[in-house]
Amino acid sequence: MSIVEWFLSFVYMIKTFPLVIQLTIVLTLAFIIATFALVIAIYTIRRKHNRLQKRLKTSVPDIKSLFEDVLFTDKKFSEKEIYDRFKNIVGDVNRESLNIGIDVLVEFKNEDKQSERYPFLISALNIVEHLERKFDSRSNSEKMDAFQEAFVLELNKFDSKVLIYAYSKNKRIRSEARNSYLALSSNDPYRFFDEFDGSLTKWDEIELMQYLKLQNTRGNLAGLGKWINYSKNDSLVVFLIKMVGFFNQKGIDEILLEKLDDNNANVRAEAILTLGKLNIKETEQTLIDRYYTEPEICQVAIVRTIRKFNTGKSLGFLEEIFKDSNNTDSKKIIAEAILNYSYEGRIAFQNLKNSLKGFDLTILKHIETPLIKFK
Repeated sequence: MSIVEWFLSFVYMIKTFPLVIQLTIVLTLAFIIATFALVIAIYTIRRKHNRLQKRLKTSVPDIKSLFEDVLFTDKKFSEKEIYDRFKNIVGDVNRESLNIGIDVLVEFKNEDKQSERYPFLISALNIVEHLERKFDSRSNSEKMDAFQEAFVLELNKFDSKVLIYAYSKNKRIRSEARNSYLALSSNDPYRFFDEFDGSLTKWDEIELMQYLKLQNTRGNLAGLGKWINYSKNDSLVVFLIKMVGFFNQKGIDEILLEKLDDNNANVRAEAILTLGKLNIKETEQTLIDRYYTEPEICQVAIVRTIRKFNTGKSLGFLEEIFKDSNNTDSKKIIAEAILNYSYEGRIAFQNLKNSLKGFDLTILKHIETPLIKFK
């Protein structure tokens, strides 16, 4: 029996069934056929995609060689020549091949390979337009990639694009957009500092620090100090005070002194540590006067800052608070400060060893030779 005859007999048999069963059989067959067609289509698309990715990966060395010639040699190229050579390598200049090209550029940037010709290469391959399409994508992962790639490539042409997502309902997108705006914008990059809510995570701090480093390279950190007073978020204030010390920002002595009276002990402690990082030695007596009225976190910060100043004026104070302290951890920090407080500090440390006994003496021995376990 031929297929045609079989099909006709099958149709005739179906017609003998009740209408409901006929409909059920037809819909089931249609569903099975559609499923097979979908599976075949997906398989074909994935196979084509995998072949493309495999070909692009094998082309990476050639792409690197081309980009290195453009960026790091004296060879002269026109934009059209770069585009044509890139197309010959990848076969077709499309979303996938441009992503591979951007990955190579990002790798160069992360390896700190310097060149004044990055903008020329980016223009030749229309990478700005490609990133704009990624910003407009429905895929959140593509948007995240666009934020990060624009940051690494230092493309500050996306203020309006980034600003759209700075108020996104998606918390991750919103956070990344605001951080990117900080890095990429030359127009009030700190505008979102007052909208940070909740405590900053360590990852938030790492990302913000990366962006602030870029602003520092651009010479655009002048407005950082004002946010210490403007922000109502204590977590952000602590971070900003820390960054003022890290980037050695001058001219905010008064702001730091005001923060010594802040209601939050963490803010006061960070302000004290930053006075030490900025080497504002004239505040030493002020810190000593505050010592006994502060909680432990601020007391430890005062000791560390006095050790940083190392003026030689506070040795007697350090000896006094070592004897008065009942906290083991604090005693260790104070003992380290005394031992490292110039030549006179080492003499005072030895005098303390000779005059003390019991647990205090054990602490001093541990500080002097930490690798030996004393009992």
